[in-house]
Amino acid sequence: MKPHGFLWPLSIPYGVAVGVRNRLHDLGIFKSVHAGVPTISVGNISAGGTGKTPFVLELIERISKLDPRIRGKIAVVSRGYGRSTKGTEIVSDGKKIYGDPFTCGDEPFMIADNSPRTIVIVDEDRVRGATLAVEQFKAKVLVLDDGFQHRRIKRDLDIVLLDGRNPLGNKLLLPAGFLRESVASLARSDLIVLSKSAGDDSELAERCDRMRELTGKPVIATRLVAKHWRRIGKAEIEGVEQVKGKRVVAFAGIANPRSFFETVEGFGSEIVAYIPLPDHCNYGKFILNKIAHSFSANRVQWLVTTEKDASKLPPILKLLPAYALAVRQNVVVGAEVLDEMLRKTMISTS
Repeated sequence: MKPHGFLWPLSIPYGVAVGVRNRLHDLGIFKSVHAGVPTISVGNISAGGTGKTPFVLELIERISKLDPRIRGKIAVVSRGYGRSTKGTEIVSDGKKIYGDPFTCGDEPFMIADNSPRTIVIVDEDRVRGATLAVEQFKAKVLVLDDGFQHRRIKRDLDIVLLDGRNPLGNKLLLPAGFLRESVASLARSDLIVLSKSAGDDSELAERCDRMRELTGKPVIATRLVAKHWRRIGKAEIEGVEQVKGKRVVAFAGIANPRSFFETVEGFGSEIVAYIPLPDHCNYGKFILNKIAHSFSANRVQWLVTTEKDASKLPPILKLLPAYALAVRQNVVVGAEVLDEMLRKTMISTS
């Protein structure tokens, strides 16, 4: 459901339920447990679209650089939203990938595929998943993917991502707005990230200062940076500039497909057909036929999509010139703040 301000009366019972649950955690009536190793939560207070997965990948790389002994001993624990299974699934043990996007969820699979030495586990009971990561796979650091609302696990560092282009939206809760929790919940966070920010570094520094004044929390900013195009189903890598001047069909099943389309247009390509799809889209026959027909009918040179979508495409579509855009969240304001907080969090691993 697309949020609309006139739905604000429906936000009241939702807000009350969320508030009561959080209060019970605050009072200790709902118990939280610690996994026994440094635990970092990456989450948000909005309904998707903040770039958590690219940020988790950036976080894993930073932790590994700060302490090379940790590489191979970092575990990501996720619910595995949109997967076809229940219970515990081992996506990767840090040596081999066992899962796929359908049984484990597209985002956990993307993390495992892009960070092959990272342990990735999905479980709707994240306490159980975290326990498995520590006891069986000997993880030394846990990263909770989309963990801000999951308060059964205590965390040593609570990171909340806000969309840097419109951090708080209309400030209304679902379904009237995009917020899963009120702005006041940011008081639980340790660090706020203005993610996917646009503008030059000085502008972003000013926005960080304003958000810091509003929340009283440390604030950093990241920018979404395109790395390259990868030919789906093949080992071919192309520079981001290679799409310039090409006629393309663009499709994306993410929280904000428009942002992907704008990125592709920014590279100088001509998008002759836009195919926005639901977040975590499963590519059934109807959608695949639509993409293939659009490719042939418009006589385009490339099909372009996101890494998350590429992982779910069947072999038949990979016969076409289809390319996935690899992106990362680069920290452009406050890198030293993030590194220092990570360093303090990992002291107990020394």
